[in-house]
Amino acid sequence: MYKKATLFTLLILFCSVQLLGADFTSRIDLLKGEKWWGVFIAGGRPMPFDAPFQKIDLSQGRGQKTPFMVSSRGRYVWSAEPFSITYTGDSFLIESSAGEVKAVSAGRTLREAYLVCCHKNFPPGGNAPSPELMTAPVYDPFLELGFEATETALCDYADQILKAGYPAGTLVVPAGWQSSIGSNEPSMHLFGDFAGMVRALHDKGFRVMLTVTPFVSGDGPIFRRYRGEQMFVSRPDSTVAMAEWDGGYSAFYDLTRPEVYELIKGRLDALRSNYGIDGFLFDCGGAMPYLKYAQGGAAAYLSRWSELSDGCDFCQYTVSRGTSGLVSYVHNLRLDHDFDWDFLRRAASDMVSANLLGYPYTVVSPRVSKLADLDRVDPKVFLRYLQLSSVMPVMNIAFAPWNITDPAVAASCKAIVNDRARLGAYYEQLVSESKRTAEPVLRHLEYEFPRNGFTDCDDQFMLGSRFLIAPLLDGKNSRMVRFPRGIWVDASGKRYRGPLVTTVTASNDHVLYFESEKNGDTKKQGN
Repeated sequence: MYKKATLFTLLILFCSVQLLGADFTSRIDLLKGEKWWGVFIAGGRPMPFDAPFQKIDLSQGRGQKTPFMVSSRGRYVWSAEPFSITYTGDSFLIESSAGEVKAVSAGRTLREAYLVCCHKNFPPGGNAPSPELMTAPVYDPFLELGFEATETALCDYADQILKAGYPAGTLVVPAGWQSSIGSNEPSMHLFGDFAGMVRALHDKGFRVMLTVTPFVSGDGPIFRRYRGEQMFVSRPDSTVAMAEWDGGYSAFYDLTRPEVYELIKGRLDALRSNYGIDGFLFDCGGAMPYLKYAQGGAAAYLSRWSELSDGCDFCQYTVSRGTSGLVSYVHNLRLDHDFDWDFLRRAASDMVSANLLGYPYTVVSPRVSKLADLDRVDPKVFLRYLQLSSVMPVMNIAFAPWNITDPAVAASCKAIVNDRARLGAYYEQLVSESKRTAEPVLRHLEYEFPRNGFTDCDDQFMLGSRFLIAPLLDGKNSRMVRFPRGIWVDASGKRYRGPLVTTVTASNDHVLYFESEKNGDTKKQGN
């Protein structure tokens, strides 16, 4: 029905396209009462936009951006190329070298704007993450085990998880697993029998996910071997670009060169076939400031980086961009923000906004550097983060909740993680639908209940059309909940008739969620 495009959201940090002397300028005036979401995937501006901002060039800067916007009045803006944008408070001024960028009327609601734009410009490709990622936690032990986690340490960590009463899930192996950074071969020093370790973890009920980066140690054998073959990203003066990341300062592969891409893709396929690795956590964050120097430019680099997961549905990306359709893997937004109460509020808002911009499997995590001094963090922040994580598409756990010293908080954390399985089946259903329809998994209330006064509601959201989620985002056990029209049933069976605004108290610090009597199973359960 719709013409397909070959490009989707250009998640661009340093793009080779320079908007110098833009050939086309357009002005988009806001309609009465109209609200807009877009441009910033995470950490850029509160959404919907409520304050003017100065000119921003989407081809420049560090933030995760996209040339895509949707409005509460059924309009959208989309471009296959980055543009510059200014928001005056009552209009958008857009400059582009690729053509005039216009606001397209797709209907009367946010949902209509989103779906029409998706199906016309970047339709779903029928792919989605593995259901197993949705039903069990993903444990990242980097904070506890460090950059070079050994075979013994990883197996002991898995045993700690099970001994503490937590469910088996996916175990992430930190990036120092390689014999030499950039070799993509397991270190014999760290792992006596890498394939045997993977089998042992499988036997315990865990899946294994390797952290993969594009980096190559500047003083290692891989760098010396390939330096003269133009395998690495180089600056205009022909010196190799050196990026700072968790492993120090390193060169990195230029994936826009076909022979380099094929080399790395072949290595990843071999890791799966030779060692039984289930999937990968792709992290190229440290390389972002230098991607503009890649042979094909930043946009092409991120496209090829995203394609490394082709054929593997058990992957996460910390930085990514779509290629020929909706993003079909887990997008792990790592917020560069102190791990505090404000982090939780931003995480909830950014996660829902990302779902409106073509990232239907978005989760939010803190950067490990922000967790370095755990003793200074209020234990309830950990609890609230786990609660929020438990209703994300994938439950990522980047610290060891079983080590929390407050017994009440520790008990609540364990109950929350084990309760996640109750939503797993519904997530599988939502993902199955999303890969066909492009519907977001987590939905802004304005998306589900248009023109009912929810445009400014950024601390509640819908899980599909069935569950209203009202996360606790501070130290209190109660909060104000805004119920849409209909009957909403909590975990105890208590009913709330909307529209209603009232204070609700969480039972035993559990996640506050309410099932729609119309779209849920409450009648069948006899509540």
